[in-house]
Amino acid sequence: MAVDIRQRFAEIVAQPDEAIPLDEAALLIAAEAEPDIVIDDYLSQLKNFAIDFQRQRQGYGIPVTSLVNYIHEDLGFSGNVSDYYDPRNSYLNRVVDSRCGIPISLALIHISIGGRLDIPVSGISFPGHFLVRYGKEPGAIVDPFSGRELSHADCQNLLRQIAGPRATLKEEYFDSASTRDVLIRILDNLKQIFWRAKEWDESKACIDRQLLLLPDREEFNVQLGAVYEMQGNTAMAHLAYNQVLQAATDEKLRQLASKRLLALADGPRTIH
Repeated sequence: MAVDIRQRFAEIVAQPDEAIPLDEAALLIAAEAEPDIVIDDYLSQLKNFAIDFQRQRQGYGIPVTSLVNYIHEDLGFSGNVSDYYDPRNSYLNRVVDSRCGIPISLALIHISIGGRLDIPVSGISFPGHFLVRYGKEPGAIVDPFSGRELSHADCQNLLRQIAGPRATLKEEYFDSASTRDVLIRILDNLKQIFWRAKEWDESKACIDRQLLLLPDREEFNVQLGAVYEMQGNTAMAHLAYNQVLQAATDEKLRQLASKRLLALADGPRTIH
């Protein structure tokens, strides 16, 4: 890991949420996996997309469909249906290069271009499938994976596909995501991929950056302890779990940390 990449990430996410440059932070996440990225080049590409859109539509109104169609038809961005769980789908540079990604990384394209055009585009942490909103609430809801504007009925169907036939929409599912929310979710996606592959160093790197974003979220320290266990680093696992016992107010987290400490005392065990 290049220290300056992590240091830059730490510097920008220490700012108030509204001051964090989302696209740069996302590129810094990618840069830890691909240190040769020239971040300024990708920021320039995003700027050029916005300039090109503005030039093509100069003198016209800017309805939702104009920018959505530009992103998905003119630029050719689309969802990666053939290899959805490839970690590169979460790396903004790769998405810009390949024009292919997953909902949250494609949402970054909408948010980044919209922001440069003063078009209000915000992320929505919909369960299991990130969406974007054009305009102020309630606004127009767009699926960045398909480039399709969604009705209320479409959102209900999407939720049932994800959560089962009895799932019902709740108002909080349409809350706008903060910049930190978006970055946490990108890192969550990567963490799950690396965890399933038992790539513990990469999993730990995701958790470390999540703790930079939300240092008070003790569940991340529980996960950190689990990674240390998997790596055979008992001393650091003890440290992580003890920190949870000392700081957490959530009784379930405290019980989990206590259980893991007892298991460590009895010798290595599989984490369930």
